Amino acid sequence: MEIRKMPVAPIGANCYIVSEADEAFIIDPGGDAEEIIRAAKNFDVRYILLTHAHFDHIGGLNEVKEAFPEAKTAVHKLEKEWLYSAELNLSENFGLDSVYEQNVDIELEDGMALDLAGTKIKVLHTPGHTPGSTCFYIGKSYTCENHVLFSGDTLFRSSIGRTDFPGGSGRKIVESIKTKLLTLPDETVVYPGHDENTSISLEKKLNPFLNH
Repeated sequence: MEIRKMPVAPIGANCYIVSEADEAFIIDPGGDAEEIIRAAKNFDVRYILLTHAHFDHIGGLNEVKEAFPEAKTAVHKLEKEWLYSAELNLSENFGLDSVYEQNVDIELEDGMALDLAGTKIKVLHTPGHTPGSTCFYIGKSYTCENHVLFSGDTLFRSSIGRTDFPGGSGRKIVESIKTKLLTLPDETVVYPGHDENTSISLEKKLNPFLNH
């Protein structure tokens, strides 16, 4: 399995292209759609997965879906309507109008499993940053040399996601991290929605928001 990390406009959210054999999925196409499409053009893109529906994680969604029409767009069911509202996805606050123009194919729920070329992608509902914040976990296997977690804006390196936006909750995000993420294997590599990678073991030891 290969993971390509692409910080994208407008504010450097991390988009990921995850591939196995000739199949791939895309996480959070927040902008720079042409670059994302170019990087994924040689794959059979199965899914476009959204960790949450804030504008900086969905800004390139229309163009990417148009380029890969067979890919299934997936977002947690609590934030499906956010894709169609510039107010809810906060794009109007920044003078933008990020509104999705097509249908949601999969309404994600906690515990669901998606398949990519035989690799299981586990869905973890982690409310706190937003009500429908979702992480995606892939366990170590013959196709994946490490346990990996795509944590969106829930868990960062030595930090956690903001909770001062509408629908945010400081209590819920800490509870989500401690019950859903810190229970994963210590060696799990964490690919966050912004900034640098980390690991579950490092966050257990060093994250001040989880160790006060």
